[in-house]
Amino acid sequence: MESNNIIQHKSEILFFYDTTYNIPNGDPFTGEQRYDEETKKILVSDVRMKRFVRTYFEDKGLPVYVSEKTGAGKTDSKNVLKWIAENRNEKKLTDIGAILKEQIDVRLFGGISTLGDDAGAIKVDGKGCTNGHVQYTGPVQFALLNPSLNKVNLRMHQNTTHFTSKAENTQGSIGTTTIVPYSIMQIHGWLNPKIAESTGMTADDLKQLFEGLWYGTNGEGSSHSRTKSGQNSLLLLEVVYTQSNKKIYGVNQLVKVLNKEGKDDEQLRSMDDYQFDFSGLEEVAKSDKIARVKFYTEVETIKDILSKIEKFEEIKF
Repeated sequence: MESNNIIQHKSEILFFYDTTYNIPNGDPFTGEQRYDEETKKILVSDVRMKRFVRTYFEDKGLPVYVSEKTGAGKTDSKNVLKWIAENRNEKKLTDIGAILKEQIDVRLFGGISTLGDDAGAIKVDGKGCTNGHVQYTGPVQFALLNPSLNKVNLRMHQNTTHFTSKAENTQGSIGTTTIVPYSIMQIHGWLNPKIAESTGMTADDLKQLFEGLWYGTNGEGSSHSRTKSGQNSLLLLEVVYTQSNKKIYGVNQLVKVLNKEGKDDEQLRSMDDYQFDFSGLEEVAKSDKIARVKFYTEVETIKDILSKIEKFEEIKF
């Protein structure tokens, strides 16, 4: 079955979700929402999306290399790999590359070990590991920064903090940050079958990725937090090419948002205020470059539209 084989098809991924009065992706240095001042669109990074997916994987008990939990907080390459090696169910392989490829996020997103000659310090079944210089490029990549489909006016928000010290002294402060009233996010990704050969990515891994995107963004794992609450997965699309050398320009520009009742982008607050326009995607799907367009949604109005379009197939989780 395909689920047991290495991925062989090239595709592009579009994942849509909305956010309400939260901070979809704060800057790590300032905490402020990433924002394009010229276009007035908010931005979500590939790193943020991969963290949603990885945390979902970990909560399911799947092996993850870039982890918030692995190795009791050991974040450097040597200690993480040592912890993974020592906790494997079958301690037979001694190749660092083989150990890396056992981790689902490496098979999807890639991974790197810079142990070099120190690899021998990691013991598996009493033997030192080999091949410490390992780097895998991920067959799945997302756009570095993904803009929202709608323009947004950020809102200032003040909040207070209050804590008690060991000496029973209490302190408080007032903080100010920016939040997003409402955004429609589109995450753009690519799947390369040639690179999948090197990491061993399978169709089952792709299914797990789709689940991780959908549920990991939709209030599970790291998305179940104060700044990420109010997110809802809307639609997942995989545009599958007929051949690995085929390419459609501007796949991320094919799905449009049509505002209702003359509303401006900045006035949108829910799906009641707009509708998706799939006419561009439907037209492109007729091309002989496209084998099929796979989709998953729990929004019945969207499902009714897409299920009637030729070449569109529903994804089953």
